[in-house]
Amino acid sequence: MPVTQRRWGWTHFTLATLTLLACWHRPTNSALANTLPLPSAIQSSRFIAYTPRSFSITAGEVVAASRSGIADDLKLLRPFFDGLITYSSANGIEAVPMIAKRLDFRAIILGIWDPTSATEIQNVLLAIKKYPTLISAVIVGNEGIYSKRYQPEDVQKAIQRLKKESPSLPTTTSEPFSLYFQDDLTPFFRSHDLLMPNVHPVFEKWFSPGDPQNGVAMVVTVAARLEERYPSPLFIKETGMPSGEEQQGFSSRQQALFWAGLFKKFPFSKTSSFACFEAFDAPWKPTDMARILPGNHANEAYWGFFNTAGTGKMVLDSLPKLIEEKTDRHH
Repeated sequence: MPVTQRRWGWTHFTLATLTLLACWHRPTNSALANTLPLPSAIQSSRFIAYTPRSFSITAGEVVAASRSGIADDLKLLRPFFDGLITYSSANGIEAVPMIAKRLDFRAIILGIWDPTSATEIQNVLLAIKKYPTLISAVIVGNEGIYSKRYQPEDVQKAIQRLKKESPSLPTTTSEPFSLYFQDDLTPFFRSHDLLMPNVHPVFEKWFSPGDPQNGVAMVVTVAARLEERYPSPLFIKETGMPSGEEQQGFSSRQQALFWAGLFKKFPFSKTSSFACFEAFDAPWKPTDMARILPGNHANEAYWGFFNTAGTGKMVLDSLPKLIEEKTDRHH
């Protein structure tokens, strides 16, 4: 179930991560220069991370997504995006491929929330069989190694199961970017078909909502370091800024400035790109987070490009032009 993925003490990073914060320039030479291309469908599609508005977690109990709710969501997203990233393949979210196909989405990267779930794995395999040209990759797990929900071995076992049935389908996992710089986990990440880390400047102690471009610079630098370290293609699954709360200095304007800066500064190529994060606000997340981790999680409700009523935020005003410019530079 795609509960919120955050945040377990992001400031306790490795020396390599601290080095990233000291120098905001893109390095040039690399012995492990990223040479493997992203799958063509991922290169050419406009992705956004998606959790249905009809899904929620209340007092620890999951409210499953409805098919009608998913259809309403995807109709709102389709004018801006033709690619989706999901976090789970259960609790109603397994219906996303069927509905997305009907609405002419071009690509889906399916998520498995629990790598040990036979139900989720089976639902993914069924989707691959039914919609082979739509499913572009599978992400086994999300930040579960960092939060100790499961072990790398659980991810690998699920990937082996998927590869047995669909050997050519790209598979990976997703963790906070700091883990990708840990020497003990490097072979694990290097064994995957692509890298899909989460890179969130917002959770760094130095980050200020009033200076979104410093966050943009961090994302660009982290991407460069990852390309130096790994030969696998890079697709950043999560980054961004929430639009609230105002008491913490966040706003729709600052959110829009972050994304405009990232589209302009990120070095798009056939080996490196990112997804937008995320589709809709989720007001249930702060309360769910409070059950797990003490603190103020109010801004967790506001990452969406749309609010819960389906109204687009300021970030969408310039998005079509930014995507068009990205496509021109990419090709």
